[in-house]
Amino acid sequence: MKFPDLFGTRIKLIQLSEDGLSDMYEYSKNPLLYRYLEFEPQKTIEDTTEYLHKLIKRSGAENAHYWFISLIHNNKIIGSIGVHDIDWRKGNAEISYGLSPDSWGKGYFNEMLQIILKYLFVDKGFYRIYATTRFDNEPSIRALRKVGFQKEGTLRDYYLSKDGKRYDAVILAILKNEYNKEGNK
Repeated sequence: MKFPDLFGTRIKLIQLSEDGLSDMYEYSKNPLLYRYLEFEPQKTIEDTTEYLHKLIKRSGAENAHYWFISLIHNNKIIGSIGVHDIDWRKGNAEISYGLSPDSWGKGYFNEMLQIILKYLFVDKGFYRIYATTRFDNEPSIRALRKVGFQKEGTLRDYYLSKDGKRYDAVILAILKNEYNKEGNK
């Protein structure tokens, strides 16, 4: 299935390509990005190339698609977002994302959520969108709740960090009727 580029006020969600590799590497080597993730920062441009190729390959499947998050004013890639584990019959999917620490606190994450939710609920007719994040990732949880996501549960010891520690994950979800109630049209 072909997924289109999506546009907001300050950002756009565009198809992944090697054109964004340099920008992706720039934020992927920043240790702050990995504070709540299981992985280590990417050390080389080859690491980022390999990861980008994995995302591009996944985007070719019927049940997933990933976009770069790009600033409209200068085309700078500041992150990526994916919709995956798509169940077309039920209208369910998970979103996952990564945003450059240099772009935190500027409202881009909220705008990205607005863009993707509108596309999935209004344009594609999805019923339920969910996200999984580490239990202590308060910035991500706050941002998801701000647009109407609600906590559904905890996955105990779900994440295994690079130092061998285990962390709970929380699942947050939003239903189509909740999206409309939040005034996110």
